[in-house]
Amino acid sequence: MIVSRTEVRVRYAETDMMGIAYHANYLPWFEIGRTVLLREQGLPYAELERIGYRLPVLEIRARYQRPALYDD
Repeated sequence: MIVSRTEVRVRYAETDMMGIAYHANYLPWFEIGRTVLLREQGLPYAELERIGYRLPVLEIRARYQRPALYDD
């Protein structure tokens, strides 16, 4: 199993009036994680595209354990 970790701080604009991150904002955060993982594995996304590979997202599944809050 390949594991990578990166941090993204929840910005005010990504939250609702209760300071909870809106669920659709997780998708760009997932993309940040995918980009970092590929880079760490020596396969930057830009390089993969340059040589003709595309990595379309076909399905996304998430289980929310607790809400992401403003400035988390």
